[in-house]
Amino acid sequence: MVDFRLKNFSFAFPDGKTALSSISLEIPHGQFVVLCGKSGSGKTTLLKALKPELSPRGKSSGSIEIFGVEKSALPRRESAEKIGYVLQNVELQAVTHEVKSELFFGLESLGFSPEKASLRAAETAQLFSLEKLLGKRISELSGGQKQLVNLASICAMNPQVLLLDEPTAQLDPVSAQRLIDIVTTLCREYGVTVIISEHRLEKLIPVADRVLVLENGRLANDSPPEKISAAVFENNGFIRACLPFPMRLYYSLGFSGDAPTDIEKGRKWLSSLLKDNEEKAVFQKTPPKEKETAVRVKNLYYSYDGKEYVLKGLNVRVKQGSFFAVLGANSAGKTTFLNLTGGLLKAKKGKIELFSKDINRYNPTELYRGNIAFLPQNCEALFAGPTVLDDLKNALAAEKLSETQQTGLIAEVSGFCKIESLLESHPYDISGGELQRAALAMVLLRKPRLLLLDEPTKGMDSLFKIQLAEKLRSLCSGGVTVIMVSHDTEFCAEYCDECALIFDGRCVFCGDAKDFFSENCFYTTAASKMTRGIFKNAVSESEVLALCKKNLGL
Repeated sequence: MVDFRLKNFSFAFPDGKTALSSISLEIPHGQFVVLCGKSGSGKTTLLKALKPELSPRGKSSGSIEIFGVEKSALPRRESAEKIGYVLQNVELQAVTHEVKSELFFGLESLGFSPEKASLRAAETAQLFSLEKLLGKRISELSGGQKQLVNLASICAMNPQVLLLDEPTAQLDPVSAQRLIDIVTTLCREYGVTVIISEHRLEKLIPVADRVLVLENGRLANDSPPEKISAAVFENNGFIRACLPFPMRLYYSLGFSGDAPTDIEKGRKWLSSLLKDNEEKAVFQKTPPKEKETAVRVKNLYYSYDGKEYVLKGLNVRVKQGSFFAVLGANSAGKTTFLNLTGGLLKAKKGKIELFSKDINRYNPTELYRGNIAFLPQNCEALFAGPTVLDDLKNALAAEKLSETQQTGLIAEVSGFCKIESLLESHPYDISGGELQRAALAMVLLRKPRLLLLDEPTKGMDSLFKIQLAEKLRSLCSGGVTVIMVSHDTEFCAEYCDECALIFDGRCVFCGDAKDFFSENCFYTTAASKMTRGIFKNAVSESEVLALCKKNLGL
């Protein structure tokens, strides 16, 4: 049985912009399909085209068959019941105010009896470990918790197909793995067809049946993961950047043929490759340089409801010019810490010093003109104008700049963020990754001393992440301090100088990033996991690649 059959399907938005071009493919029932591509390549458009109720407005050609019938002929109830869709933007999916009612909403809409709906909701809540959240309001949840609730509410209806748009973007590593495990089980044991669009592919490629890569709206690759060839790796920069670490290492060392797709296979291959090397090189850490303090947080407490504290005596020190990552589980207090540091919230107890001055002694103008720039988790809040260009101009409105200077700055930051072609677009008409880059452009225009970023890499493709890291490190070299809340452990390990781990409202680690990632079991990188027992202290791809070449005499 084929769930979806596309024949030369093309789509263009009302403004004439082509999103998809001549897509032809079949997706059999029960298959696990990973859909990837650069931001703006057409991933979300393709997913929405497979869900009739969400199909974007515009002009299409070719055909789409769903469950053997033309898309336009598919009954609405069948689409609602059999095709589950989880949106990229976690804020847009929930339709009720409480977690419990959200789990019941779809079931009641489909006419389930109260008894059957209760059973299904209870079973789903246990599967997703939501028991402690059932009585909470949706607005009280973290972004990651909202994403789990969104997926759970869809899974409660027992769909035949799951369409997932960036479902792990706001999840910590443990929660992301649990979500992938659940989705994999639904596919393998219950026959649910899964089509998942993602940029974080380390955990998805090993369980996928197929990898579809979109480039400028065209299908650039359609193959099993292990059949992505060394030639494709060499010639396609996006594929090279997004493959799991074992595959990247395999091809980077010059091997061809079927590459190891997961850590277990990669470790066996690497151990066999280096078995004759008795003395394996050890990555030597560079002692950190002592620097002035940019941010000092002392004994910080915060509560939203006056009863339960989110932060419970938090202590953090961030050095000036440091690229500093804040990690932790969903709802651990990371965003709260960032909002307090940025002056958006006021601490109940404790003290925050910015550049050796109490944050309460800054007036708003002084704080946000030249000192702090803030990129929130939900970056849509930054946009209010009719076009991206209007919002960028508004970001410079308070600066005393000539029109020529303003145009030059906008051109510079637009070029770096690769949004030149989006400047005349409405902010809500572009993809999630493109909107993230536009928001980044807005905060970079402010040229702050302290740059606060909440999940800046969510929705960004692997190639742009590399460019972002280079830009942030360049800013740090110039004296700017960057504090980034992130679940992207690979990015943090490769590029950050220091990090903190927040657990249960307290900071349980604050120090050198290499120390942190080399000693952890869960909050660490694929490179560290794969080479544990082979190399010591190596946590990033670049370090492992250098050690492999040294041991192999390459």
